[in-house]
Amino acid sequence: MKTTLITGISGFLGGHLATIAKDQFRVAGLFHTYTAEIPGVRTFYSSLKDFTVLQKNLDEIQADVIIHNAAMANPDTCEANPAEAEKINVGSSEFLAKWCETNDRRMVFISTDMVFDGTKGNYREKDEVNPLSIYAKTKAKAEIDILTHCRNSLICRIALMYGKGVFDRLYGSEWLERELIKRKNNVISDPVVLFHDQFRSMISVSKAAEAVTEAAGRDIRGILHIAGSERVSRFDFGRKLCAVLKIPETFIVSAKYDDANIRTPRPKDVSLNITKARSLLTTQFQNIETGLREIYP
Repeated sequence: MKTTLITGISGFLGGHLATIAKDQFRVAGLFHTYTAEIPGVRTFYSSLKDFTVLQKNLDEIQADVIIHNAAMANPDTCEANPAEAEKINVGSSEFLAKWCETNDRRMVFISTDMVFDGTKGNYREKDEVNPLSIYAKTKAKAEIDILTHCRNSLICRIALMYGKGVFDRLYGSEWLERELIKRKNNVISDPVVLFHDQFRSMISVSKAAEAVTEAAGRDIRGILHIAGSERVSRFDFGRKLCAVLKIPETFIVSAKYDDANIRTPRPKDVSLNITKARSLLTTQFQNIETGLREIYP
């Protein structure tokens, strides 16, 4: 059984990756801010800014496959700290890619749909990237570095994820559910503002983890888009979430992205084409309703 190392194992996607991958691999994980305890999984403290520590982790674990999931992922934080974002998101990726190439190992990199500028949507793997934010620019640069330095590598561009985290803490990706429940409980009266003209191919975090784990175990190289089966606006996703939570739609309100004062630029339509993933993987990519019903039966 091969050993798979997951960076950012205590994160939203990382916890699901570990939970699923441990049935197929010996799993080890790196954490930084939050510890992670998963039965049957070894975890180690690390820092993507300290390559000495990272090297010690690699020497000890001797992974056959590295799923590089950890990142400075908040776009606003990256925008305010571009040098740190560059070191963490690009520097660590290049470091791990070179280690994998030198040691004849495989690397799977978790990237984002935000590498595109959102002017057309339905993006395929071969479409030209044009990132708008510092976060997206570091991810796009890391993609190039990994493909350049590691022949046995795969870039998984993952759409915006929804669902519940594995660990008992607050996740940014669960914010909409929390906000709706506050309004249901009369904690807040103003409705949640959601854009009707910003589109993603949203995917449940557990399904994303399933697809990445499957892809990691196959000889798939290059770039692969992992996303849900439909293009959906932020507002329409909110309506679907209200339906499964049995919360009135009056708790959300539609707005236009161009009218909002957004500090960090975000693309308007980064829906992804998943024809390639469907042809290579057995993972079933769901629509929003199916994914939400699995989470909130």
